[in-house]
Amino acid sequence: MKIVFWNVYKKDLTNELAILAQEIDPDILFLAECTMNVADVLNSLNRLRTSYFFNYDPICLKIHMFSKFRDKFVKPITGSLRYTVRNVKIPLYPSFNLMCLHFQSKQNWDAPSQAAHSATMSTVIKEFEGKTKSSNSIIIGDFNMNPFEPGMIQTTGFHSTMSKSIAQRKSRIVDGHEYPFFYNPMWSFFGDEGKGDVNGTFYSSRSQPINYFWSIFDQVLIRPDLIPYLEDDGVKIITEFGVAKKLLKPNETIDDAISDHLPISCTLKRI
Repeated sequence: MKIVFWNVYKKDLTNELAILAQEIDPDILFLAECTMNVADVLNSLNRLRTSYFFNYDPICLKIHMFSKFRDKFVKPITGSLRYTVRNVKIPLYPSFNLMCLHFQSKQNWDAPSQAAHSATMSTVIKEFEGKTKSSNSIIIGDFNMNPFEPGMIQTTGFHSTMSKSIAQRKSRIVDGHEYPFFYNPMWSFFGDEGKGDVNGTFYSSRSQPINYFWSIFDQVLIRPDLIPYLEDDGVKIITEFGVAKKLLKPNETIDDAISDHLPISCTLKRI
């Protein structure tokens, strides 16, 4: 099962989405900052064959979900303006909670504010895992933080780690309180020797003293019990849709005529 997330930057990408559906063929597609008409998106995704439904969430208006599954297979659990949560039950796959979010931007919130709010998100995660009686959860989306930032790694935040072996300890105790882990495979894309063809999902070359240039704001987090079902090669930063559409400029920065973010994907194995 392939899950794709893309912050489309309020662009009209109906033609690009048709190519994405043909070449990448996601089973679940999340679009953030999507101002395209839903009907137009569906026409694009189903241009070659009718495969996709619009899985409407009346609360989460910042993220649109399209998938090959009717709502009864991806039932809504909870949501807000910036996140939607589904309980995914597809035959032949492990059942899991799927959260897609669009976290507050650095243009509006500084790093301490983002870290502080990550504690609120931790509470949301605890609540929907309690509601479904399952800690099998995947979170995908635009976190607007790098994997190493406090909000991503602190115990009271998303508490994600770069290491499978550490994540598979399930949790750790700090000051008498137990905190469950997420595994974050996106760490592996940093640097020239990292995975994939690009060093991040977002590029910025601002003239300021500290600049990472490449950031990995778009990430996928996965609970330890789902790690055996995660295809390592299925976690990708997508830079092209086959040979049909390239998302990078010749200088290997993001083609912002398309979007300012690159899409990401993760793939789950069958049981």
